[in-house]
Order: sequence, then C-alpha cells, then structure tokens
Amino acid sequence: MGRIIQQKHCLCRPNMAEEASQLLSALANAERLMIVTLLHETGEMHVNAIVEILGANRASLSRQLARLRDQSIVTTRRKHNRIYYALNHSKAAALIKTISHVMS
Repeated sequence: MGRIIQQKHCLCRPNMAEEASQLLSALANAERLMIVTLLHETGEMHVNAIVEILGANRASLSRQLARLRDQSIVTTRRKHNRIYYALNHSKAAALIKTISHVMS
C-alpha cells in the first residue's frame, strides 16, 4: 500500500485543502490578481491610484475590492475623503511571490 503522508502543511488534509481552495478562488480573477500584486509591491494605495495604474473601470474595481475585503485579503483605512487599501494576508502575499517567480 501507499505510505501515509503526515506532513504538517500537506494539502492532502481537508482543512488545509479547503483554505488553499478559498484563497485560490479569491485570486482567480485577473483584476483581483493585479490588485493584490500591486498592493503587495506598494504596501498601501488609495482607490483612485489603483484605478489609474491598472486602467480599470471604477465600478468593476470596486466589486473586486469588495470581494477581497470579504475574504479578509485586503483591509481599508479612511483618511479624509480617500480610502486606502493594503494587503492583509500573508499567505496571499506568499502566493503572489510564488506566482510571479513561476511566471517570470
């Protein structure tokens, strides 16, 4: 028979596979992936700067940011009339680094 895998971080464990699946699902959109990558590289940005840099439709970007907020991948803070976004998920940051490495 096959040997039993007992690694601490094995994706064969249902809870770890589910967590990975949810993270991959949250990033499985080109616009969300670009947003997370941009925030990973810059640290924090206000929504207008994100729109300008990505050349994105503001309404679409807002929907994608809402999804990332709902998944706790990004956080927000308000300063005066601007909303700033920052990456809030170390596993998402690690995944972005890995994807960037694989794709380069």
